[in-house]
Amino acid sequence: MKFLLPYFFIATCSSWVLNPSTINPRTGSAALYASKSSQKAIKRAAWIESRGGSAAAITDKPVTLKNDEGLAFVELTSPNGSSTQVYTLGACVTSYKTDGVEYLKVRPDAKMDGSKPISGGLAFCWPQFGPDSGNEGLNLQQHGFARNEDWQIESVTGDEVVMTLSPTDYSKGMWDKEFKATYTVKVTDGSLDTVFNVKNEGSEDFVHQAALHSYFDISSIKNLSIEGSFKGKEYLDKMTGETKTEDRDAITIGEETDSVYMGVNDPSVVDSGKGKKISVVDAKGWTDCVIWNPFGNEGMGYDNFVCAESVAFNPVTVPAGGEWEGSMSLKAENI
Repeated sequence: MKFLLPYFFIATCSSWVLNPSTINPRTGSAALYASKSSQKAIKRAAWIESRGGSAAAITDKPVTLKNDEGLAFVELTSPNGSSTQVYTLGACVTSYKTDGVEYLKVRPDAKMDGSKPISGGLAFCWPQFGPDSGNEGLNLQQHGFARNEDWQIESVTGDEVVMTLSPTDYSKGMWDKEFKATYTVKVTDGSLDTVFNVKNEGSEDFVHQAALHSYFDISSIKNLSIEGSFKGKEYLDKMTGETKTEDRDAITIGEETDSVYMGVNDPSVVDSGKGKKISVVDAKGWTDCVIWNPFGNEGMGYDNFVCAESVAFNPVTVPAGGEWEGSMSLKAENI
């Protein structure tokens, strides 16, 4: 009988070190193997600490898995079984499950083979949001380059991963700035926590925009309402180009929608069909919110997702040697 052992222990003079072995999940079983390996990592971390060792050793060489198309990802699991998947391509979070319910959505037309950025989950837009903004230093491709790049895994434990992005030949071809971007994702029993940090490692200031193009899974657009501090706020209706004032307590969608709400960073996606709500809480740095849905577009699967995006819409100057940070958590609950 053969056994698949995702980890083995190496004894050193004073501590145990946990090293990953190669995992080659069978086609169609990647998520299962990821979940099992994450749960085992948590148990082994507790075992190491109970014997006076340090579970931090787990972070030395992270385990990644691959989907059916060969893209690498990490699955994290909290003690109560909540889980998330984070791909190295674009540092894209494609899944967040708690109590057996999926709250993020990957579009049915998404390419999961690396040929395009992943359309779904918490997708990065950086250092530019949208098309060429016309601002000095931001004349890049749609949504910047971070979502097209393979991020490096700095560390991973059972419930947290840290990924980084530094300048590459690809990024330098369109943006000649020196930077280090760090993205931390942690799943807990009660929330999914994210922190995006950008350091300016050059000798000159630069400007940037940033967004988490967040896709939330819903049972149907007709069951959707979006709560938050929208009422009375000005917003840019990108479908008409007009600036309007929101007079609704909650947003509903019955037509193609692309609206930028300045000064709103607390959207809650309420799904009466599921009897669930997921909220953006404790947002810092993300000052604005974009509501987007391609209503009527069957190919994109419009009826089963809405984007309630966490955004820094106006260009922000990051001084030489300085940094900018955006953090937010997702919290799910019954309604």
